[in-house]
Amino acid sequence: MNKSIAIALLGLLGASAFAAGPTSTLYAMNYGEFSGGAVVGLDLIQGLAESSFATGNNIDICIAVSGDVRTMGYGATTSGSRFNLAGGPLSGGPYTNNIVNSQLHDGTTDGKFNYSVNFTTGDVLEFDRNWATPVVLFNVSGSLPGAGWITMNPTDGSFWLSQWGGPDVVHHVSHTGTLLGSFNSGVSNCAGLALDPADGTLWMGDWANPFTLHQFSQAGALLQSSSYTLSGAWYGMEFELAPAPEPASVMLIGIGAVALMRRRRRISTP
Repeated sequence: MNKSIAIALLGLLGASAFAAGPTSTLYAMNYGEFSGGAVVGLDLIQGLAESSFATGNNIDICIAVSGDVRTMGYGATTSGSRFNLAGGPLSGGPYTNNIVNSQLHDGTTDGKFNYSVNFTTGDVLEFDRNWATPVVLFNVSGSLPGAGWITMNPTDGSFWLSQWGGPDVVHHVSHTGTLLGSFNSGVSNCAGLALDPADGTLWMGDWANPFTLHQFSQAGALLQSSSYTLSGAWYGMEFELAPAPEPASVMLIGIGAVALMRRRRRISTP
């Protein structure tokens, strides 16, 4: 099916065609959920069910999820940690933000690099998987002032960006910053942005209606809204991207396939 036709059909189907809440697990950073508002929560949301785990950090609201969860400190000198996909702590980290005058509200990953957008400068940043060695890819301060939320399509490297507080504009840009498309979400104070790789839909939270999630097609059609009962405030959110296999694993798979083909040829030869 043509991609544009598929996107149009998603918009026509509307909310009634989708189950309540995300079908894949959404990982959302909940600022001030634990310890009287001093510790961030890692919320796992699937359907209308939600479970929360304390990260042990006070402001690790930037997130990347690929095989595990790696959170990053929001501002300079704050740190994040590593967790398994069930919310349990893992060794690794701390992942410390060393960028002066930075505000990293949200993150994303393609499985090889992590990414974020610096709200104070408009720089879209590339990090290694341990949230280190940041490199500026491009700047969106002129085209999308106040950009604070980010997610990506790992298949083509493009990003989706939206503004923190105020306007409801969502931009789709290439890996080098070229504008590919945009829409108005109608959510004037959105919180977080995440692309579900399972169905290609976008999800965002809502500051005006706390702990409400909105699902959109990539063309900007609202598909559904679901609400949850929590305390704190959502910031960064992402779905899990299945990690790319290690080169050694790919080589072993290839060797196995060749061996199987040779065996089949020997068996079929009279």
